[in-house]
Amino acid sequence: MLKSDKFSPPARAFWNKIPSDIQERLLDNAWCSHCSGMTTITDYTGTIVKGDLILDGFCIRCGNAVTRLIEGNVP
Repeated sequence: MLKSDKFSPPARAFWNKIPSDIQERLLDNAWCSHCSGMTTITDYTGTIVKGDLILDGFCIRCGNAVTRLIEGNVP
């Protein structure tokens, strides 16, 4: 499911440090404002913003744009 060409190099490095089972849980846990519920993010890209990984993609059910933030440096 990961399309590395859609990730910035720092985002790819961040994502690759996350175990694959946790990656799947993160992808299956995105909020869709159109569906008003949790969904799976699909066709996503990854960037780093202020040390956090931002996944931008689409809801698997309705196709609405969704974003998943994965915090970086958590104390």
